[in-house]
Amino acid sequence: MKEWEQWSEDEYCLYVNCREASPLWSLLADRTQSDSAEVWKTKIPAFADLIARWSRLGFVALFAGKGWPPPHISGQRVLDGDVESVLSDPASWQCHENPTRVIAVVLGERDISELEEGM
Repeated sequence: MKEWEQWSEDEYCLYVNCREASPLWSLLADRTQSDSAEVWKTKIPAFADLIARWSRLGFVALFAGKGWPPPHISGQRVLDGDVESVLSDPASWQCHENPTRVIAVVLGERDISELEEGM
């Protein structure tokens, strides 16, 4: 298991947000500690890569829904073959007051404690 202290800030932020079933934009806001969507954009490539890798390994999953209730309750799981295309769509990362689509990241089926050092 990779020790918490050895996790990068991005890895730890992703893990915390997965436990909260956060929308992707919330992950960016938490990591950057900013309200600016322009600042958030700087973290999209790193998180898209990390989410794609952890998704392939079963540590996280994406859900798409229309807003409230949260996508992991009312939406559909994003199929493995569609994860990268969802992550590469800038609209997946945007925050809207009345969203028509929300992408949330949640813990996957595989226990995160299996995450090996060096991933």
